[in-house]
Amino acid sequence: LRHGKVRPNMAGVAALTCTRASVNATTALFARAVAAHEGCAFEKVAISQNLDGLSVAAAGADDSRMILYFHGGGHWLLTADAYRRFLRRLSFTTQARVVAVAYRKAPKDPFPAGLDDALTAWNWAREQHPDVSVAVAGDASGANLAFALVVRLAKMQAEQPVACIGISPWLHLNPEGSMQASYRRFCVDLYLGRNRKVTSVADPLVSPLYANEDLVSRFPPILMHVGKKELALLDVEEMATLLSSAGRVVETQVFPALDLNRWGVGSKFWTSDSLLRMDEFLYRLW
Repeated sequence: LRHGKVRPNMAGVAALTCTRASVNATTALFARAVAAHEGCAFEKVAISQNLDGLSVAAAGADDSRMILYFHGGGHWLLTADAYRRFLRRLSFTTQARVVAVAYRKAPKDPFPAGLDDALTAWNWAREQHPDVSVAVAGDASGANLAFALVVRLAKMQAEQPVACIGISPWLHLNPEGSMQASYRRFCVDLYLGRNRKVTSVADPLVSPLYANEDLVSRFPPILMHVGKKELALLDVEEMATLLSSAGRVVETQVFPALDLNRWGVGSKFWTSDSLLRMDEFLYRLW
């Protein structure tokens, strides 16, 4: 406070926090109600002292398979709870245990907090489950984290996951034109910390499309799904070209339509076909 008035940036953060709390609570409540009737084991897991995950295992899931999942929400919205039905379907279709990571988000915790949490989750998975095949996946901004994790592991010359799956992945965080692009730029400004930025959108840990050939040559097999009218379509096309040029395994699928919100709240829409293709891709790699 200054002279009894709320600073504009503080007021903005407070408003975003209130909006997020309302959206997160509503979506999580709906997802919990739907998933409760679909026979699946949900369990909170402690990844580290300050990081939790939601473990989801459908009946018959293979203990030797794990998917670390990073949910979307523009790096500032939603929770793993909001994705319960989709996570159940992902576990059921792939017969893998899915651990959705409750990573930190802007505006309170801007970059690199979320990516640090992604790396912590990866290290936990390898240390606690050394004999398990682990894939990483995510949608939209969550897919951005999954790909950024792959870039970070490549920089470290560390072990990579068996695969990385991106659903409508945000791979270039400085798009131009359209309402979708405007919203993404708003999210990116929050994610990078606004006036507290420690890097730029040209950092491959922020925009994985900026990864150089040496880094891309260390990427795991990649699968990307996207809707034909989405802003992310260009991201997918450019990443596929980059991977192919580096001789990496990459598969893409463009669907006729997509409403990302339906991933979280559980509509069947076109996700059945997408999930089956994910299972086919992973089956060759586990």
